[in-house]
Amino acid sequence: MEEEKITNISIFESKVRPILAEFIGSIILTSIVCAGAINTLSSGLNNGVIYGLTMVFLIIAFGDMSGGYFNPVITLGYTLARVLSIPQAVCYFFAQIIGGIVGAALVRASYPESEFGGSWLYGSLWKDVLLEAMLAEAIPTLILVLTVLITTLDKEKRRLSPLAIGFSIIVCSVTSYSERRRGFTFMNPALSFGPAVAYSTPYDGGEFWKYHYVYWVGPLVGTLVASLLYRFVFALGSRRIRIPKPCFKKQPFNSGEKYAA
Repeated sequence: MEEEKITNISIFESKVRPILAEFIGSIILTSIVCAGAINTLSSGLNNGVIYGLTMVFLIIAFGDMSGGYFNPVITLGYTLARVLSIPQAVCYFFAQIIGGIVGAALVRASYPESEFGGSWLYGSLWKDVLLEAMLAEAIPTLILVLTVLITTLDKEKRRLSPLAIGFSIIVCSVTSYSERRRGFTFMNPALSFGPAVAYSTPYDGGEFWKYHYVYWVGPLVGTLVASLLYRFVFALGSRRIRIPKPCFKKQPFNSGEKYAA
C-alpha cells in the first residue's frame, strides 16, 4: 500500500505537476499581460516591463516544478537542445496554449467590451508592415530563446537566469515597438493565440485571424536560428554538435613520377 502511494506521488510530481505548473503559469502570464496592455493604453515601455517582470516571478515560482517555460517556442528550443522529450514537449505545448486562452478569457470577463479597443495588443497589421511585424517577432524571439538556453543550461549562470530572461524580454519588447505598426511584440504564440480566441467573434470580420500567422512564423524562425546557434556554437558538453574535421591522407612524394603533357 505504501509503495503504491509513493508511486502515485512520484507520478504526480514528475508528470502531472509540471504540466499543471505550465498551465497555471500561462494563465497568469496571459491575464497579466492582457490586463496590463488595456490599462496602460498599449504603451510599448509599460507593456514590456509588465511582460518581463511577470516572467521573472513566474520562473522563480514555477521553475523548479516544470522549468518555467510558459511559451511554446521556448519549449521547442529546449526540445531541440535535447532537454525535453517530445511527449513532454507536446504536453507542455497544449498546457501553454489552453492556459493562454483561459487567461485571455478571464481578462475579457473582467473588463467591459467598451474598454477593449481592438488594437490594444495587436496594433495595426496592414499589408505594408507585415515584413516589419515578422522581423519584430523573429529577431526578439531569437534573442530570448538564445538567452534562455545559454543561461539556464549553464550551471554557473543558472541562478541569474530569471533576471536575464526578464530583462531580455523588457529590452526586446521596448526596442521592437513601432509607432507605425503600434503592435506588441509577443515572442510567444500562446500569448497571441489566447487573446485571438477569447476576443474574436463571428462579426469582427476576422480581424484577429487575418494576419495571425505572423505571430507563429516569426517566433518559429527565430527559435530555429537560436537553437542552431546554441547547438553549434554556444552549447557545452554533449549538447554541442561538433563538425568533424576533414581527414586527408598524406600521399608519399615520388620525385620520379612522370606527368603526361
